[in-house]
Amino acid sequence: MEKKILFNATPTEKRAALLENEKVVELVVERPDYFRLVGNIYRGKVTSILPGIQAAFVDIGLEKCAFLHATDVDPSVLLDADDSLMERYTGQGASNKRKRIAKIPIEKVLTVGQEILVQVLKEPISTKGAKLSTQISLAGRFLVLVPDTDFIGVSKKSSDVKRRSRLKKIIADIKPSGVGFIVRTIGLKVSEQEFINEIHQLLDFWRKAQAAALEGSGPKLVHRELGITTRVIRDLFSEDVTKVYADQEEDFKEILGYLRALSPALCNRVVHYKDKVPLFDQFDIEKDLERLLKRKVWLRSGGYVLIDRTEALVAIDVNTGRNIGKSSLEETIFKTNLDAAAEICRQLRLRDIGGLIVVDFIDMRQADHRRTIERTMQKLLAADPSANACTGLSKFGLMEITRKRVRPELQEYFTDVCPACEGLGWVFSAESVTARIDRDLRRRTDKKGDLELLVPSSVSAYLTMEGSQILKMLEREHGRKLTIVEDDELDQDEYTIRQMSGSNRKKRVTESDQ
Repeated sequence: MEKKILFNATPTEKRAALLENEKVVELVVERPDYFRLVGNIYRGKVTSILPGIQAAFVDIGLEKCAFLHATDVDPSVLLDADDSLMERYTGQGASNKRKRIAKIPIEKVLTVGQEILVQVLKEPISTKGAKLSTQISLAGRFLVLVPDTDFIGVSKKSSDVKRRSRLKKIIADIKPSGVGFIVRTIGLKVSEQEFINEIHQLLDFWRKAQAAALEGSGPKLVHRELGITTRVIRDLFSEDVTKVYADQEEDFKEILGYLRALSPALCNRVVHYKDKVPLFDQFDIEKDLERLLKRKVWLRSGGYVLIDRTEALVAIDVNTGRNIGKSSLEETIFKTNLDAAAEICRQLRLRDIGGLIVVDFIDMRQADHRRTIERTMQKLLAADPSANACTGLSKFGLMEITRKRVRPELQEYFTDVCPACEGLGWVFSAESVTARIDRDLRRRTDKKGDLELLVPSSVSAYLTMEGSQILKMLEREHGRKLTIVEDDELDQDEYTIRQMSGSNRKKRVTESDQ
């Protein structure tokens, strides 16, 4: 599979796209007024503790306090804890500080006003604040540094026992004591010298973070995660990426500087793009990104999928659409589902959809077709770098998927909630608004005097259209004169009813006489 990474930068936005076989599968966006928080380390201050849900809220300097659950509290927070507390809840002494211990009540670990070192696990999403952990780690290209432990781990994507054992021995021989490391998937095939280079770099980051944490008082940022350019290279630039294009010289030099320190052999794959045709247009992906937020996604077979988000889950519905097939109905349904499976997995990565996803495939009668769809989904999801899991197809053709969610979806990043429908996706029709006006008129206690109805253009057109009896019916029903005033500042389903004053009435008559 051929892969490319494209970096496009303007004064208002930086974008990085990962292409697989010339199709976009991942998009990362960063703007000057918003930087991603995942990976940042803060010296925070505990503002409240909630024993009922075993959690605490921590002020890290953001608009909303961040959330810290007991299971994400490292016992090493108990810097002055005596062994009796550890023995009471765990049967172990305080020397085994790095082990996660959820049995200790959070109110025994933290106190209001206490300052602790925390790291962001999840971005603030919707109405929720950021999610934190006191279990600090620093991710590099090949390794993840885990302070205050001598643990050595290897990515679970390697099942080769001999290779895992060899890598653990290499790391054990070159790492200093008191810090642990986990070998990332991309580090499974690198040399010892590349490990040494990155260990020095990560240790330097950690020492600077420690020094910053000891200065002054919280809340304060002590370590910022890498920016979009270096972060994408660190996480996505693997051996199977054939080219990296950057259309800004600053980004081009940043990429080369990072690679020279860790993987010099990859520098010749980096290209400074200078053509007049915009980079994303050159690879014909701008139009694809414009369709990124659309509800309906068409498939090559002529079918389509609908993607809808609710508060609890994302619902994806598969339909045959224009695909009428050339043989049997069962075969047409199977091919549509197969086509949809690939597109759904691509959209999950591209839109960065997380949480619970329910896919409603078209019902298939043949058991072998159902098994093929299940195997296809499992294979495609296994290639997704985000942690995920899926069930088999239920008897109703439903498949449940969970995908790790650490940041808002791109839809939330690119859009605001519609002020008219408040996120519902629908607004009341002109007929429905008229019925609501009728009910409001019935509730009015003052039954005398003429009224003005301030309504949007669509409702005004409905009430005053030629041949319509609606307005006359309302006047007859409520026994008063109703004057329709079109107000362009009102949303589709808004209206205002107000009493006609003498000056207003005179003004209307004068205008009509003219």
